[in-house]
Amino acid sequence: MKSLPESSKPFGDLVKADRELKGVNPSGSEMPEIDRRDRFTWSDLFVVLSIPFLGGLVGLGLIYLANPLAISWLASSDAPAFYSNSLWNIPKSIPQIQSELGRIYLKLGERYNLKTGEIIYTVLETETQNIREIRFYQTIWDRGVEKYLLVSTTTVAGIDEYFVRSPKFKYATEPIPERMRPDRNRLPLKKLSLLSNPPSQFNGVWFSTVGNVDGIAYGQIYYFSNDKRSQLVELNAWTSPVGELPIWRNALPSNSSSVQLVVNQTQTYDPALLIFQPEEAIVSSIRKVLLRQVTLNEAKGQPKAYQDALVMASSGLWSPALEKFNQMVYELRSQGKQLSPFLQEQYDMIAIHAKITSEQVENPNSNLGEKALVNIIDGRWTEALAIANDPAYKGDKIAEMLEKYHPHIWQRVMTMLTFTGDKEIKLWGGLVVLQRNGLRRAEHWLREQKVDPKESNQLLQRLDLAPVTLDPRQLIGTVTYIGKGDAGNEWFLPPPKLEPNQAWYEVSIHLIKDGDKWLNGPFIELSDRSSILLWRVLGLSLNSSLGVVLYDPDGKSQTTTLTAQSLWVSDSGSIRILASGEAGLAPLLSKSILPPLVTSGGAFNPPNGTTVEWQSLPSITIERIIRAMYRELQRNGEVSLSIEEFGVLVQQQWTLSSVSLDGVGKPEYLLLLDRQKVDLGDRHYPLAIAFSSDGSLLFSDMNGSRVWIDVLPSSIGGQILTLRNGSYEVWNFR
Repeated sequence: MKSLPESSKPFGDLVKADRELKGVNPSGSEMPEIDRRDRFTWSDLFVVLSIPFLGGLVGLGLIYLANPLAISWLASSDAPAFYSNSLWNIPKSIPQIQSELGRIYLKLGERYNLKTGEIIYTVLETETQNIREIRFYQTIWDRGVEKYLLVSTTTVAGIDEYFVRSPKFKYATEPIPERMRPDRNRLPLKKLSLLSNPPSQFNGVWFSTVGNVDGIAYGQIYYFSNDKRSQLVELNAWTSPVGELPIWRNALPSNSSSVQLVVNQTQTYDPALLIFQPEEAIVSSIRKVLLRQVTLNEAKGQPKAYQDALVMASSGLWSPALEKFNQMVYELRSQGKQLSPFLQEQYDMIAIHAKITSEQVENPNSNLGEKALVNIIDGRWTEALAIANDPAYKGDKIAEMLEKYHPHIWQRVMTMLTFTGDKEIKLWGGLVVLQRNGLRRAEHWLREQKVDPKESNQLLQRLDLAPVTLDPRQLIGTVTYIGKGDAGNEWFLPPPKLEPNQAWYEVSIHLIKDGDKWLNGPFIELSDRSSILLWRVLGLSLNSSLGVVLYDPDGKSQTTTLTAQSLWVSDSGSIRILASGEAGLAPLLSKSILPPLVTSGGAFNPPNGTTVEWQSLPSITIERIIRAMYRELQRNGEVSLSIEEFGVLVQQQWTLSSVSLDGVGKPEYLLLLDRQKVDLGDRHYPLAIAFSSDGSLLFSDMNGSRVWIDVLPSSIGGQILTLRNGSYEVWNFR
């Protein structure tokens, strides 16, 4: 085994060196040698002093980035009193701001200079011009350059369309469209308007964003506080169907030293003012500005007169509500008490509305319908009914008013009927039902209200003047004999006494010429209207004469006349007219081969056709006509000739006419065959066969199921008068 190499130094030297390292001087006479690296030099001092200096520079840099204005010797000479604490919010020039906004498709809009030194700017979408932001700037001069420091900003959203249109939904009669339901669609805001004459106790700026749709103005109220903690406060949204901006005014007379923000939601003669009281409140240790609305919310523990007043006011009956409220005030004062501030605000709000409705009644108004309406709104039911009953005019303006404003009246009627059973209120309710649901429903509703028909029938009959879509120009029907005695009591208008040698006849109306188009009965629209209206609409008030046409077996006719005296309409719209005429007409009615035809509104004058020479027609057309007629005669077993012989006979002896049956394109061809040409037994003649311009069969009454009478006089072609199952009907080619 090899041994380890020996040390070149003895053990004694190692011990000595170890002692020296530990600071032991064995001899006690020699000092240790000092290392030059242990000396503290000037460069070491500079390094030590530079550390806090660099730290200070870094701190100043961070402070400047966070708030350049905090370092006075670096800031502008006119630094603002307040500023945004945004990290990158440094003053910028207008071109710089526009450039930044342009990169995100925005731009600066309206500018307002405030007395306090701030500037309001709207920020708009470049394409739509809708407001996206509201910004407050302060002007500063940065080394001679005008720049703008952003003080406050807020994002602007649109206003819910349902909220905007909600005042008009109050009296809506149609369902609200799906797109206008809450939170479905938002409407943009386009402008900014300062609200002048604000309350003096608030050291700030009031303004509103504004939009407009269909004449409705809407927007959002803002308040900018320019104190040490400047802030932009978003307050209430508003909407005005009359298109007015909110205004500051003294709307609560009991507090004449203050002003309130008033939003006008009046609809025609129905006043509605929303009143907002500005207030300061402490919320979570922060002072905030609020707009508190004055409402009709009920205070607990109050007398019934107060409760009744709020119910009436809620339905727009402001004057009756004020009367009730005054009862409570009188009771309180008799007890030595006063209204609380909350109740006083409600009283003032009711009083200001009652003043408007009462002034409307006093103002002269030539339109009697509107005069009746303002009386109802002011709670003057008797005066309004007197206007409706005035025989000096025909009542059309009342009917127009009911058509337009019946929801306003109905709400007030139903409210007042909870307090009183006055006949005048019930009659106005009956008139509303008349306008909405027709005469029969109105009569039924008034019977349920215990109103004597003698007090309501004449009013309902007179004011059933709602428009009728039908425009009757002429009537066609049939007639039957009743007798010489009593005509019956079902007729709407009392019939007069018969003259000597006269009798009663009943006319059933089958067709009405509505403008230029003939319609088959029944006529459901006329089923629920007053007899006075029907008499006028059917033209009987101007011409009560009815023409009667009687037919003999040979196709000849004779005419006579009747006089309309009354009428009756069933619930399904079937019309019957009571007529008087010569008693000698009765036996002739049964001899007519067709049901006697009755017309009103003028003579029955169908258009005439022109004769067509067979040789002028194309051979293919002639062949189609002859074959079609031959088949029709074969069905009835009335042809013994060959088709060739039949064709020669037709062209030699039968006359073809050209008529316009459908009013479009080429005329049609018509054959009218008397009994000498084709005898099909006892029935109406002539027989009628119609063909299109190319010879195709359009109509034939040879089978007798639908009998051709004539082309109806009308500017709309293709309407033929036919007889089917004993009733006259319109038959249309198209």
